[in-house]
Amino acid sequence: MRFFRSLCTPAVLLLAASAVLSGQVVGSSFGAVAYFGPQGNKAPFTLTRTTTTVQTLADGTTLTHTSTTKQAYDSQGRSYAETRQMEPVGPDSQPDEWVHAFITDPVTHTHITWDSRTKIANVTHMPEPQIMHPVTVPEQLPRAAVVHQPPVVRPHPQMTREDLGFRTIAGIQATGSRTTQIIPTGEQGNDRPLTIATEDWRATEYGIPLLTIRDDPRTGRFTDEVSEFQPGEPDPALFQIPEGYTVKEHTAGQPE
Repeated sequence: MRFFRSLCTPAVLLLAASAVLSGQVVGSSFGAVAYFGPQGNKAPFTLTRTTTTVQTLADGTTLTHTSTTKQAYDSQGRSYAETRQMEPVGPDSQPDEWVHAFITDPVTHTHITWDSRTKIANVTHMPEPQIMHPVTVPEQLPRAAVVHQPPVVRPHPQMTREDLGFRTIAGIQATGSRTTQIIPTGEQGNDRPLTIATEDWRATEYGIPLLTIRDDPRTGRFTDEVSEFQPGEPDPALFQIPEGYTVKEHTAGQPE
């Protein structure tokens, strides 16, 4: 758990929050695909997704990690992501729930993170977007010396893709595909080919992932599925810092 909390430093949280605005998916070593931003989508929504990773050890023991994430996006472009994880033991020797939230607001140019264990909310003020001006490049530039070296020939993973058609997940239509990747013998020290299969289902209207199943013999089975989906404007309270939290203000690019 110390390691997990060490991942939640302001710098790491800022990096993850920035990825929300850019439409990237952020994964974690705990198997949670927790934060994403709509890719060209302007329709607001609220959803709940569950991520489960099952790893089978050599002696047959299975390790299972599960996390639940609530995500929302409104018509102003604000994104909200709340991840819940269970700590093995709490102060009363019972499993204790740990909640962390990311909020991004492109209107006020702020990223907000808050932690249910510390009751601290970090507000990072981002700089105003800069207008990029064209740069004049000379028509001819001096050529640098180029040293030609023979390419290193390595076996490349074999990959195939299959369309799975349409299905309904959490009440909305999704388009599916299955990708199969084969890592040749010896590529990663393996004495036989490794087959990795990934099934991906995305909402045709919203462009967001609804179901991902990845079977990898190196890491086990990873499942990320949306169980609840509500179109329309999310609760405005999601984008506010909970009462009773200590607020710390930060400015991006400036020392603390």
